[in-house]
Amino acid sequence: MAASGAGLVADEADGEDAVREGSAAGGRALGQRGLRGDTQVWPRAEAVPGASRRVVRQVLRVVELDALPMPPGAGTVFAGRRFLVVDDGCGVALELAGMLERQGAQVRTPRDVDGDCDGLIHLAALRPGAAGVLPQAYDGIRRALDGGLRWLVVASGAGGRFGWRFDGGGIGDPAPGAGLRGLARAVAQEYPEVLVRALDVDTKDTPRAVAQRFMAELLDAEAPVVVGHEGDLRRGISVVPAELHGEPVVPLGPDGVVLLTGGARGATARVALELARTSGCHVEVMGRTPEPAGEPAFPDVPDEAGLRRALVAKGQSGEIEATIRRILADREIRRNLEALREHAASVRYHAGDVRSPHVVREIVGRVQARRGRLDGVVHGAGLAEDRLVRDKTPESFERVYRTKVDGACALAQAVRPDIGFFVVLGGIAGVHAGRGQSDRAAAADACGTLAHAWRTRLRGRVLVAHFGPWARGPKWATGDAGLIEPDAGAAALLREIAHGDEAQVVFTGAAR
Repeated sequence: MAASGAGLVADEADGEDAVREGSAAGGRALGQRGLRGDTQVWPRAEAVPGASRRVVRQVLRVVELDALPMPPGAGTVFAGRRFLVVDDGCGVALELAGMLERQGAQVRTPRDVDGDCDGLIHLAALRPGAAGVLPQAYDGIRRALDGGLRWLVVASGAGGRFGWRFDGGGIGDPAPGAGLRGLARAVAQEYPEVLVRALDVDTKDTPRAVAQRFMAELLDAEAPVVVGHEGDLRRGISVVPAELHGEPVVPLGPDGVVLLTGGARGATARVALELARTSGCHVEVMGRTPEPAGEPAFPDVPDEAGLRRALVAKGQSGEIEATIRRILADREIRRNLEALREHAASVRYHAGDVRSPHVVREIVGRVQARRGRLDGVVHGAGLAEDRLVRDKTPESFERVYRTKVDGACALAQAVRPDIGFFVVLGGIAGVHAGRGQSDRAAAADACGTLAHAWRTRLRGRVLVAHFGPWARGPKWATGDAGLIEPDAGAAALLREIAHGDEAQVVFTGAAR
């Protein structure tokens, strides 16, 4: 289910722009329930020739884990090891530093990662009034990994249940640690020699109790990557199949209005077409680039190879591949907008950067002023710049992260609370992180986490849909295993909007 790879640079709609190199599934059993969750490294499933048009629906569940023994008071487990404990400002870092020192470690508690270390425990998300620690924290974590890190623990303070019970109050706010679980899963994939944990704790516990739980997790090499601690209860996250029945038709009429981000490309365009086809609604599309105007370039040249020859013949020598990508993107947008206009009551394209709250407010306000309503939002805009962490620059990580997360947050703040549905296409990397997908894993996980906060303001259907890779063009004809047939994927999403109630859902293609 998870994709891996390096080197792909995609435009928007990352639900369909995933790198496709195999799949991944859950690992070891959790607790006594026999459910499967994330392990240090997700095992890969073998690709099966042929693919099914059936879409498999899965949901996330909190499951009980076995309690860990109390860590010993003193010893030599970490003798000579250097630990950085990024300070939380509430005493957890100081308590933990003392425990580590009694195990022989050399410990410092800076405000940020400021040097090489053997162990990094990042507690910045536990600080009172902390904002989201990502994407800024990525650079320090990456540098620590480059320096030969052996232990990595990132912390969030969303109550030990990953923010799923957040009611809008100040305690247990999932926002500061949003995305850390996805990043941790990706790091665990790429650095199997590093013990990686993403721990969610209840900040109402005493600093000493929280520190003891961190020490216990550091001493348990067999635990899953993601663990929550609520008092004496220890929990993990499992992904389990769950069918949903009902017609794939959103309760929306021809006078309805839906705004979709993603530039009329990829999975977003397919969802827009299905909405228009089933309801005849008004479709508003937002994309980074302006709507194509004028005559299309090289209209008689059908493919990349032909475009490359045509550009060389025309005398172009530099940036040929970038030019080809622009031409193909232009064609896709034109084709999709034309298809939309056959079914929608109207189609309007808005050029703007979804990462800008000002731009988003302006476009949302313009739509609401002209139409008098906005019934739904589908946020599909996203980037894929897949690289292994060792090659992933902080600038690239930030671009990918902010396009998905900042865009979703800006939209959630701009729409009215009575909107009918608010959907984010999160990407399966947020649940089953793959190698080379640290940024997309963090971004999708952050959106899934923040969905619980958005639900405290928005009264309609709030959903983060994590899709596996969608088939497109000749790829589908070759029978790739586990890909989602576009019509089936769009129908599954509409069914979920109309009949589901989960904050997060995972959709994958069924390999046969």
